[in-house]
Amino acid sequence: MVHSAHAVTALRGLDEIYHLEAIVEEDSERRDFIRNTPPYAGLPFISWEEAQRRNPDAFIIETDEHRLVENAIRSLEAGYHTYMDKPGSEDAAQFHRMCRIAEKNRRVLTLGYMFRGNPAVQYALELKKQGKLGRIFSVEGQMSCPGGPGYRRTLPRFKGGMMYYLGCHLIDMVVHFCGFPDEVMPMNTCTGIDEDCIDYGFCVFRYKNGLSFVKTCAAEVNGNARRSIIISGTQGSFEIQPIELPRKDGWDDTIARETIGIQAGFDNSHPVSFPPHRRYDWLFQNFAKYIRGEAVNPYSGEYEAKLHDLILQACR
Repeated sequence: MVHSAHAVTALRGLDEIYHLEAIVEEDSERRDFIRNTPPYAGLPFISWEEAQRRNPDAFIIETDEHRLVENAIRSLEAGYHTYMDKPGSEDAAQFHRMCRIAEKNRRVLTLGYMFRGNPAVQYALELKKQGKLGRIFSVEGQMSCPGGPGYRRTLPRFKGGMMYYLGCHLIDMVVHFCGFPDEVMPMNTCTGIDEDCIDYGFCVFRYKNGLSFVKTCAAEVNGNARRSIIISGTQGSFEIQPIELPRKDGWDDTIARETIGIQAGFDNSHPVSFPPHRRYDWLFQNFAKYIRGEAVNPYSGEYEAKLHDLILQACR
């Protein structure tokens, strides 16, 4: 639910691709809240039955986190392509069922892992593909925020706390660059600042020839600015920090540095510049391409299910 306004804004900004028909929201309190939120201005509220009668090309599922997968299943079972916010259900069996339905019905299922389309991440993946980093042995990921009492009070809703809520993005990145690990070592804990919740997530992933880790905290002063991904290989390294730097115009900048080749000296890195981007554009642009058959979704249901299992392991 927290990202639904951002998704609506992104879809309305891609009006050459999407026509946003209406909102299906069955919770009256949430409908009242949405009506007073600017990104939704002018959009009608309709029932699920009316939505089906309109026969849309796809459904965008952005709702209460505990109801994401059940609504995605409803959409997929009805035969619609489906975009769903991450990471989905805390129930592994339910999540696997959703992925099987998508595969069986040959429907596109896309999850809202926005870092997949980050230009610096795309650039780093190309470095990996070209072998410029050598053998990658470590990914260090951090995604924290100052949080606050209100923010931390919401975390007990998730048994995995911050590792489930935000760590999922970084676990996805670890897998992108290192693959699935041999061992998962969760060390999630509570800072004890406000509530008895898992507001500090930390997990180490062991590989045959290296270690990676993910850290996410809901009580870190200036934590947003330290959100980072550091990829280390035998022949080079690539550092993204911050992963997203919001601008006042609604676009994000990304700051990165690369070091290719082993050279003498204290710091041989140099900055790499990227054009500003909007965090959801890549996801929605590609979602449309998958539906139209212009591209093949590289994230299969099997991959998403295996990733989700790993996230649950990291949450213990």
